[in-house]
Amino acid sequence: MPDGSEGDVLLQVDDLVKYYPVRRGVVFKRTVGQVRAVDGVSLTLRRGQTLGLVGESGSGKSTLAKLLVGVEAPTSGRILVEGVDVSGMKRAERRRLRRTIQLIFQDPYTSLNPRMSVGEIVGEAFAIHPDAAPKGARTKAVRELLDLVGLNPDHLNRYPHQFSGGQRQRIGIARALAVKPRILICDEPVSALDVSIQGQVINLLEKLQDELGLAYLFIAHDLSVVRHIADQVAVMYLGRTAETGTDVQVFEQTRHPYSRALMSAVPLPDPTLRDTRRPIVLEGEVPSPAAPPSGCRFHTRCWLAPIVAGREGGDGTGVPSVCSTVQPELEQQEASGHLAACHFAADVTSEAVGHD
Repeated sequence: MPDGSEGDVLLQVDDLVKYYPVRRGVVFKRTVGQVRAVDGVSLTLRRGQTLGLVGESGSGKSTLAKLLVGVEAPTSGRILVEGVDVSGMKRAERRRLRRTIQLIFQDPYTSLNPRMSVGEIVGEAFAIHPDAAPKGARTKAVRELLDLVGLNPDHLNRYPHQFSGGQRQRIGIARALAVKPRILICDEPVSALDVSIQGQVINLLEKLQDELGLAYLFIAHDLSVVRHIADQVAVMYLGRTAETGTDVQVFEQTRHPYSRALMSAVPLPDPTLRDTRRPIVLEGEVPSPAAPPSGCRFHTRCWLAPIVAGREGGDGTGVPSVCSTVQPELEQQEASGHLAACHFAADVTSEAVGHD
């Protein structure tokens, strides 16, 4: 694991914001609001490190991925790649940036062009970035990439429908590696695969990281997968970061009630421990990012808020007034040292949730 020096920082995100306007009207459209997809996210990714990003659907994870690879432009905030602010880059400079950061898509069935052969899919990167491989050596480079991800190099003339889901995801990984990136944004890369195949793809990603020194931003719903692969973990809720720290800190020393609810749902491999943990069921739906709750965005579903309100008297609503009026900031926790955005973080008890 990196030693944490500044020279190891590949990606730095500072207070990143992405709002989408909500418009109404057929002929004369007017803006009536905005969807706060990402609302003040900060994170750091170091060389050779895996940062796991978790949260429910609608939390802003995929939007964040699009911002980082340049598919979407941020409303505000900074994205620094190896210390360089990419927000003011011109088109040619952004093209060079894409050689540093590549995206692995969630669905291997729709992310590959069915009319192109595997050789064309993987080799397409060389047409966009000619300096990535000499023209006369591109077929050889494609064969080497297929071999690197565990596919038969002789199958470069086959088409995506001739491969299984796991093999297609390997093709997607080979395509991402073609330009020799230093950062891979993995947007739920195994969620569409069978469980037995998921393990193979995860093992491949770990092998490639060791061999190539890659850094991963690994987005996932499956916390067991994140616990296995991640060095650092960030938990997102409704566009904001709820908690962030090392995998041990977030999983075993949880200090945010939302994170705590997620951890309680992770299956325990040891059957003798399953009766020792009470699962926390969150009630209600995730609020709309177009109209997030005031104060703490989680307070409308928080299991801890009524407990604290009952202890401190409350205001009759079942939620402490500070939770419904004041937005908590990420603050360092005295006991664990990691960051959590909760007014009553000290009241969130933690427990071991299984370890590889």
